[in-house]
Amino acid sequence: MKQWYLEGRDTHLGTAKLIGKFVQENKLKMPHDVFRRKPWEEFTKDDEEERDIGKKSNHANNYGLGKIKFATISGLPLLYAEIIQNIHHSIFPEIRSGYQQWIKNQLSKDRVIHLPPPFKWKKTFYGLYDSEMERAGFAFYPQSTVGHMLVVLLNKLCNIFNKDGLKEARVLTPEVIRSAGFDVQLQVHDSVGISIPNSQEVIQYVCRTVKKEAEMELLVGDAEPLIIPMDFKIGPNWGELKAYKDF
Repeated sequence: MKQWYLEGRDTHLGTAKLIGKFVQENKLKMPHDVFRRKPWEEFTKDDEEERDIGKKSNHANNYGLGKIKFATISGLPLLYAEIIQNIHHSIFPEIRSGYQQWIKNQLSKDRVIHLPPPFKWKKTFYGLYDSEMERAGFAFYPQSTVGHMLVVLLNKLCNIFNKDGLKEARVLTPEVIRSAGFDVQLQVHDSVGISIPNSQEVIQYVCRTVKKEAEMELLVGDAEPLIIPMDFKIGPNWGELKAYKDF
């Protein structure tokens, strides 16, 4: 999975392929023949059900969700949800032995988890140590890392795209934000939304700028620097967006 990130590949599709490989090689029955409709090597982003289960499996099993919760979010019957979870952890055993064990060690030591550099956020977990605290720790590290990145990015873009460059210190009220050269409207979960003129030149400039400012190096553990890549979509409104790579 780490190699997929380094190569810029679709990690959720990669997971779906490996799950499909296990299902097909072991001739497992699955509801509605999911993961069995074509050779696993031929799965693409267009195989939305398989990729979606791969995506939900990545997130759920990183966060230590139980089989009942995973069945609920994946839409799979409980028996098959448990099978997929077992397959996932057989493919990526280091999730439990590496990442989740590291979180447990931090909680056992002083209840504090620090986000990766260059960020300096940390969280102290109070209360009784139990499985719920562990799952909260598993989720805090990735979710807050991406959340912090977006807050930093949103502030950068509001300043970069501001007509007057915020030459004097000012509170970034909605009125000030709206006065920007491009309307940086919102950030949601793992994305930033910007309203701009329908001009190829402007679109390319904004995408290049966002990519440059967003893709900062993170130092996770003792590994080499990691960059979370940005994908781009454009369209006339939030409901009609299509992938965009021409920049």
